[in-house]
Amino acid sequence: MKSLLTLLIIILAGTQAFAQSNREESNRKGFVIGLSAGAGYLVIDGNAAPETFDGADISLPNLKIGWMINPNTALLLSMPGIAYDAEGVDRSIDALIPTLQHWVKPNWWVNGGVGLSMDTPAFYEDDKKGQDNFIAGPAAMFSTGYEVYKKGKFTIDLQSTIQIGRLYTDGTHYDACAILAGVGFNFY
Repeated sequence: MKSLLTLLIIILAGTQAFAQSNREESNRKGFVIGLSAGAGYLVIDGNAAPETFDGADISLPNLKIGWMINPNTALLLSMPGIAYDAEGVDRSIDALIPTLQHWVKPNWWVNGGVGLSMDTPAFYEDDKKGQDNFIAGPAAMFSTGYEVYKKGKFTIDLQSTIQIGRLYTDGTHYDACAILAGVGFNFY
């Protein structure tokens, strides 16, 4: 855990140092796609939860895809998520959320929306050990980021996300909350 956080801090600091000399105005228009990776903290709680979980893990791949509706606002489909271990199987709390992303300042943006939360086996998991069930419910997400590097239509940003969801199973439910931090690579 400490080594993961140390590595994340080094990556973020290195990206910031690199970006200080690479500032260029971005021309945001048209199609948008972004990918981010990082780490986060997840809490799963409730009587119906497959396993109560409270800990840190990796957060990837987080995707967003959409269209710029004006130079400062984009309509996106955001897909945040974080992995966790449940009885020896890696599972993932993911979401599929229509969002609106707006640049408050030239380099600072905020993004939020509501959609579908999902608890599924992680995409890379081969042996699901009977844990191949799909659990869904409502979700909400808020994220913010700061672009530290711009070159034409490409940007690198440092971002954080809060993702919450209520997952329904067998007539009951459990709640999941994730706080994520990472580095994003975007094309506008």
